[in-house]
Amino acid sequence: MNWSNRFSAWLPNSIFERLRLLLATVFAVGAAAALAAAWLFSTAAATDSYDRLLISAAAQISEAIAVEQGRFTVLPPDSAFETLAQSQGDRFFFAVRAPNGALLTGEPALRPHATDERDVTPALGYIEFGGTTMRTVSLTRLIATPSAKGWCTVVVAQSLEARHHMVARLMLKIGASIVFVSLLGFAASLEAVRRALRPFDRIGRALAERRAQDLDPLNVESPRETQALVEAINSAFSRLNERLNYLQDFATVAAHQIRTPLAALGAQSELLLSDHTASDRKARVERLRIHIAKLSRLTNQLLGQAMVSYRVERVPQRRIELVELVRHVLRDAIPESLDRDIAVEFDAQPAAIYIDGDAMSLREALTNLLDNAVTHGASSLLRVQVTVSDECAVISVADDGPGIPASLWDAASRPFQIPRPDGNGAGLGLSIAANVVKAHGGELSFATSGDGIFEIVVKLAGASSSGEAQ
Repeated sequence: MNWSNRFSAWLPNSIFERLRLLLATVFAVGAAAALAAAWLFSTAAATDSYDRLLISAAAQISEAIAVEQGRFTVLPPDSAFETLAQSQGDRFFFAVRAPNGALLTGEPALRPHATDERDVTPALGYIEFGGTTMRTVSLTRLIATPSAKGWCTVVVAQSLEARHHMVARLMLKIGASIVFVSLLGFAASLEAVRRALRPFDRIGRALAERRAQDLDPLNVESPRETQALVEAINSAFSRLNERLNYLQDFATVAAHQIRTPLAALGAQSELLLSDHTASDRKARVERLRIHIAKLSRLTNQLLGQAMVSYRVERVPQRRIELVELVRHVLRDAIPESLDRDIAVEFDAQPAAIYIDGDAMSLREALTNLLDNAVTHGASSLLRVQVTVSDECAVISVADDGPGIPASLWDAASRPFQIPRPDGNGAGLGLSIAANVVKAHGGELSFATSGDGIFEIVVKLAGASSSGEAQ
């Protein structure tokens, strides 16, 4: 089992449950991404706010640097400490150094960042001081008097507690909003999904409430997105209803057709017991043989009809050579014990014709056409032609028999519709052939030439004279 099958097996069977899982994943990932972005924003906002206080305090201290009697002095103003005091809970350290690096006031361990002393831009960074990480700013100022001149540096360090508290406060507010909006969106999406799936529930209830024999079209209020499903169900109902009606009619007529020869067989077998002479018994046995032959032919056709009905819808089509198939069927269709001489003509132009189809179904159809021609048609001539016309394979079965009256051509392809003067046959052969031809996208037609030759023509699309797939 590959990973996709394992993943599908892990997913719940319900569409709603799958959508809920998908939405939960999407909203969870979205909320996590939003929280990460909020954390970055909060951290940047806290850093920027407290850095401004840190730079402001450093600038105020640097403004207090002065020169007295040729010496650099500094008295940090109270305003600098008030500025730093706005960061509640933080610890502060500072150091002011003369141009020669001597400490003027503050913490001796604080050193300015290694920058160009002429760069007056505040330099920010982090240091480890007193066992904790602190934010520092280094600021340089040029002091120039008649008695002294040089670049003094101011370093101010601040602990990070206030920054962390600010980030926590911002994250608490922003995070709560993100979580609330995500939960609200998730709940709204679930309700939208639930409402979107209601048409499927209505369709399911409508199907569950139908009786087994009810195959009328489904009439359910449905939006445009599910209308295709309703139409597909109605189409399936229509095909199923058509198939059931066909099977019911077929079973009814087939039962009647089989019942008649069975009753005749029963009657003849009982009469056989009352025949006393050899000639009477011989005549009775001959009648029995005729009835058995009729019953055998009818049974074979019924079985053929059932086989064709199954294969034409389920068996995939393959590339087959039609001329050789027709040749074999024709060779097997002429019984050796035929009671009359028939001239058989076969013509194929070109010698090889290929189509996509089911060889067994086509063989059954052609067998029935030729058997009908031999049994009920041809008096002395049977002519079979296979040609190609407009990329269609054309199979013509013609004979010099009485044929089928033109008034019955429309009904000829339906079972049990052709009356037989001799009572031999039920009209299933043409029905089988018509069904096979229709399943192959072709058509079956009838014609009568001027010289009285009756002809059945089968046209099958997609023919070619080469064996390559089209």
